Amino acid sequence: MMRLQLPNAISHGLSVAAVLAALSLAGCGGSSDAQFNASFDKSTHDSCVTSASTHGLAAPQAETYCTCIVKELDKLSTQDKMTLTLHQDKMTAVAQTCVAQMTGTSPAAEPAPTNAP
Repeated sequence: MMRLQLPNAISHGLSVAAVLAALSLAGCGGSSDAQFNASFDKSTHDSCVTSASTHGLAAPQAETYCTCIVKELDKLSTQDKMTLTLHQDKMTAVAQTCVAQMTGTSPAAEPAPTNAP
């Protein structure tokens, strides 16, 4: 059952979390990168857990997933985090990585091109 709920919770949770984090931090002008990153991490984590739980993910799985999301997003630069809502591809890649870690599968890959006539 978790497999069926996880993708829906993830797609909603990550998108909502990133938007909320970006909006809540938009007014942080003048903050140092360290302050921005700490606020981004907390805001992203908290809104992700709330959204994932609202969309049917059990609390322990939501915590695991959202902790992974924050860890993966920490690999981005501060500038990338500030513009994350404009880059759905980065959000999707992070979500796929965390789903794969939770389910023990490989992240979804693009299908290989075929040379059909």
